Amino acid sequence: MKNLLIAQDLKPMMMAAMSFLHRADIEVHTAASTEDILKFHIEKNANLIVTRPGLPGVACDTLFNIIRRGESMKKVSLLLLCDNTASHQELARRCCANAVITRPVDTAQFAAKVQQLLDVPPRRSYRVLLNIIVEGKHDGRPVMCNCVNVSSGGMLIKAKEKISPGDHISCSFYLPDGRRVSAQGDIVRSFHADSAADAVYHGVRFQTFSPGSEAAIEAFIRREQDRQQPMDAPPAALAG
Repeated sequence: MKNLLIAQDLKPMMMAAMSFLHRADIEVHTAASTEDILKFHIEKNANLIVTRPGLPGVACDTLFNIIRRGESMKKVSLLLLCDNTASHQELARRCCANAVITRPVDTAQFAAKVQQLLDVPPRRSYRVLLNIIVEGKHDGRPVMCNCVNVSSGGMLIKAKEKISPGDHISCSFYLPDGRRVSAQGDIVRSFHADSAADAVYHGVRFQTFSPGSEAAIEAFIRREQDRQQPMDAPPAALAG
C-alpha cells in the first residue's frame, strides 16, 4: 500500500487529472497545515508528500529540513508545487525536495512525476477514457451517471448523487463497440473535482460481472490500447 499525503487544496486537481490515484493500492490523505503533514508522516510514514508554499504553519523549507533530519522520516519523497515568482523559486532552492513543479501546471508532467515518485508502474492498470451513460443502482434506487474511464478492474464515474466509500453499486452500460456489460462493484473513493460544481466523482472497483461482461471490457481495452500504439513502435515499446 502506498501512502500519498497532499496539501488539502491540491486534492481536487490531482484526483481529477491522475486516474492512477484511484487504484486500491494507493491511499490518498490530505493535510490542512504543515503541522498536519508532519504529524501524519510521523504516525503513518508517507511514501510521497506533495505540498505548496503558503500552507498554514511553518515554511516549506523548515518542514522539509525537519523531515530530512529525522532518521525514521527522511526516506519519503517530497514534491513542491510553486508559482513562477522570485520568492517561490528562492524557497524551492532552499527546500530539499525530490522535485519542483512550477505553475501553470503541465498536468501530464505533474502526473508523470507523481507516478515516478510513488513508484507506480504506468501500465499496470490501463484505462480507457469514455463518456457514456451508466445505469446504476444503489440501495435499490436508480443512479444515473457518466463513465469517465474504465479498466478491467474498475471505473471512474461522475454523478450528482454522492455515494459513500464502501457502498455497493450495480452498473450497466454499453461500450462504444455496442456490447452491453453489467457489473457489481464497491465505491472505493468519492471526491469533487471542483468545489463549485455539483458533480461527484466515484472510483468503482469491480467485484462481479454478468456472463461475458469482463471479457468484453478486456477485449475493448486491448483494442483501444493497440489502436493508440504508434504503428512504427519497436516490439519492446509495444510490450511495455
